[in-house]
Amino acid sequence: MATESTRTPSVSTLTPSPRPFFAQPEMLRRLALWGLPAVLVLLFLAWPYQQWDYDRRESVLIGWVRWVSKRADWQFCLLVPLLVGWLVWLRREELCRLPLQGTWKGLISLVLGLFVYWVGYKANTGYPGFLAVQFVLSGFILLVAGTAWMRTLSFAWLFLFFTWPMQPLEDSVASPLRPRTAAMAAAALNAVGVPAVNEGSALQSAPDAEKGLQIGDTFSLDVDAKCSGINSLFALMMISALLGYLALKRPRSRLLLFVCAVPLAVAGNVVRLLLLVAGTKQFGADFAVGRHIGDHQEMSPYHTFAGFAVFGIALAGMFALCWLLEGREMKANLRRHGRPLAEGETCAIPEPRSTLARLLAAVALPLLVLGICTVTDIGFHVAAPGVKLRPDDSRLPYLPLSLGDYQGREYDMTADEKNLLDEGVRLARNVYASATGRQIMTTVILSGFEKRSLHRPEVCLPNQGWTVTDRTQIPLRMADGREINIMMMRIFRDAEPQPGVKVRTRAINFYWYIGSAGTTCADHYEHVFLSYYDAVFRNIQHRWAMASIYVPLPEQRVGQEDPMQELNAKEDASEFLAKLAPTFMLTQEEWLSGSNPPASAP
Repeated sequence: MATESTRTPSVSTLTPSPRPFFAQPEMLRRLALWGLPAVLVLLFLAWPYQQWDYDRRESVLIGWVRWVSKRADWQFCLLVPLLVGWLVWLRREELCRLPLQGTWKGLISLVLGLFVYWVGYKANTGYPGFLAVQFVLSGFILLVAGTAWMRTLSFAWLFLFFTWPMQPLEDSVASPLRPRTAAMAAAALNAVGVPAVNEGSALQSAPDAEKGLQIGDTFSLDVDAKCSGINSLFALMMISALLGYLALKRPRSRLLLFVCAVPLAVAGNVVRLLLLVAGTKQFGADFAVGRHIGDHQEMSPYHTFAGFAVFGIALAGMFALCWLLEGREMKANLRRHGRPLAEGETCAIPEPRSTLARLLAAVALPLLVLGICTVTDIGFHVAAPGVKLRPDDSRLPYLPLSLGDYQGREYDMTADEKNLLDEGVRLARNVYASATGRQIMTTVILSGFEKRSLHRPEVCLPNQGWTVTDRTQIPLRMADGREINIMMMRIFRDAEPQPGVKVRTRAINFYWYIGSAGTTCADHYEHVFLSYYDAVFRNIQHRWAMASIYVPLPEQRVGQEDPMQELNAKEDASEFLAKLAPTFMLTQEEWLSGSNPPASAP
């Protein structure tokens, strides 16, 4: 009889247990190839995410395509997904040699992306959806494929950020670029013997007493957002990132080229301004810049041609910098991309069962979030406004007709304002005059029941011919003890009432935003952030109002302005606002008690 130690092992102890059908390597590859793209299509292409510019909700990608297609400055974003696909194709050989060996750390990125997705869905805004695309993709790569895949695809993943139009950065980046561009253009003109001065974003010819020329007689340009470099900046940053990746090998060289896209874009716009000045001096402003017809600036062909100088200068600078950094190695760097795929190579799957579990998590979590979205309340329940409404007409904000020694006179909304403002927007406007002759125009604009229906003064004023010199947040302590921050802008507009006589109208413009529940803020983007944050986490859908106070200064000849007039106007306006603001702004206690008439649909 055989002993226990010499007994022959059974077949079951030698043969490993068979893998489940879905854990077979080929089946796992098919699940990853078809399952994950299907989830991405459902999340970002099929699911109605936000309202965008339309009455109905549309998905992240459909809304993105329609929005970008209508804005020429951002149409380069449409090319980015194609470039990302090409970048992934270039690394196909390396990817096929890497095993599918995911890590559960990818859950962090995936859960974060899905949370951001839900926040944007709840707040009805698209930018969280854009960010969700990035996080969900990185979560899928890490969770199913692993860190080696993420390292290989890191540039393509980062490059995908150029897909999303960063319109909120336009003004925050363009505002500081505008005066700097004008200052550099003025310095360049003075260096070549063309006297020029700049004030804020205005670039003008310097006065010449001997020739009897006043400031701006020879040329007068305003560096608007299009001439500041912002419209070309993001496209040039995309080009510099792609060029650095393809032509350069060292990370330090790539980073330097990418950072230099900003000064190169500004340098290109300085050259553009110099061309416009030269065209104005030789052929006149209509030829070089164009004609101002009503509130619309008709660009001349020469102006359009000068715009190509931005890309010409910037691209020439990029290629020159590439040559300086790694000129002799550029051909070898280019040849390292796009090597052919070896026949028969497939991704190994060392841990099929773990890979199956991570694949199921990658598919199940997005479906769970979509289920949460179906039960999320996305109705736009507008709260009562934070300003007092007129007793005789609860649709209009309230403003007193007299305040101290100031007497007011009501003015209705103009026809142009009705066309410009969104439906449902209401405003009250009084022009106050004191016994000393000081005039202050106060406007309280109440938003409609659509989100983002208030426009910033920085957008409207340039269209009306005003140049914004600077903008600063200042504190305002009201007569009832409340203290808020408001925005103060210094603006001016030049006119020529008769040949050879140029006069300048200066003014100070104060504004701030007033939300529901006692919320106030001075910055446009802060009020946008608060709108979405409070909608998601406090369940408050603000009905915003904006207070705008315009204080004109007496007209004076250009170059002969009295600085004391502005200081006196600022002091008078501050004292006036301290008394006026409590008359139309509700306190938080008043809002909570419901003493204000309820907001009603327009």
